[in-house]
Amino acid sequence: MVKAELVDAAIRAIEKCGDGVSMDDIAAEAGASKPKLYRHFGDRAGLYSAIAARLGSMIWDSAQSTLFADTEGSSVDDLFQSSIAAYVGLVDDHPVLFRFLMTNHMFDGAQSADGNAAEQLRSVMDIVSGEFARSLRRVGADESLVTLAVASILGAGVSATRWWIDQGRSGSVSRSLFATHILETSWGIIDGAAASVGVRFRRDVPFGDPDFARPLAGL
Repeated sequence: MVKAELVDAAIRAIEKCGDGVSMDDIAAEAGASKPKLYRHFGDRAGLYSAIAARLGSMIWDSAQSTLFADTEGSSVDDLFQSSIAAYVGLVDDHPVLFRFLMTNHMFDGAQSADGNAAEQLRSVMDIVSGEFARSLRRVGADESLVTLAVASILGAGVSATRWWIDQGRSGSVSRSLFATHILETSWGIIDGAAASVGVRFRRDVPFGDPDFARPLAGL
């Protein structure tokens, strides 16, 4: 409980101070001493990992309530739209926190802490990619590009998120327009990868629909 409260305080300090936040700022926000922070987290990196894990749990909870919710009959596009809208909502609610973690390389996969933001994004994408891989196997298509497509979507999404936080969010790119951009960019990558192995995915049907993946030769 104490560690959770310290992470809460650290997030508040980050949202007040931005990338320049110090351990002194965090300790002051928590009403605790720096030795107490080090006792619970080991060092600055340990605290940052705990903060990334908190955001990771928020991302996972968001996916559970949208992408992985019991929405029988929902089209793949509907699931994508709802999950991306929820993700963009998190970014819009916590832009300083997202930027802080990106600046500290907590979104590039370099950190090994279980459950951090990058890890949870990959976990979500791995589950989704499994659905695409199964559909490709069902029609006898090569599934080797699925991993590449996932990496491309994650890379493009993180880069776009940082740009939106730094420039677009306060400018002419609204929350809904940004969500639409992420959606269409993701589908562009998926469609390109599918076409390269002779398949087309239908966005307007559920994952389990027999027509979700269709050989281009049969269209």
